[in-house]
Amino acid sequence: MFLKIVIMVNNTLSDLYVRIKNGYSLNLKEVLVLRSKTVVKVLDIFLLEGFIRGYSFNVKDSNKIKVLLKYSATGKKAIREIKGVSGSGRRLYASVDVLWSFYSESESVCLILSTSKGIIDLKTALRLNIGGELLCLVR
Repeated sequence: MFLKIVIMVNNTLSDLYVRIKNGYSLNLKEVLVLRSKTVVKVLDIFLLEGFIRGYSFNVKDSNKIKVLLKYSATGKKAIREIKGVSGSGRRLYASVDVLWSFYSESESVCLILSTSKGIIDLKTALRLNIGGELLCLVR
């Protein structure tokens, strides 16, 4: 008798953060994450910011994405910290003024937002002069 386990994930973004954190803690070269449009957009930003080596859609399972984790030549992790800011029970929004003050205080942090222009990073939001929902913070 075979038992098939079905895992329901309510928030694919928090699942993405946990899988990447666990992959780094185990020194893995790649991790599989659940596929969604939001996850792909966040991974695009991670790739542009240099936090991951790349990603590809899994051939065996079309609902998953293979994320290639990035390490330095000395083995240092590219992502030291990744935190989900907004969650399903708590949404946090920031205006442009708040984003400017955050940007001036910490330049080594990548903040990802969901805005009316799509999912973008902090620098793009400031350039477009728009605020939005805070999704995650990456160092």
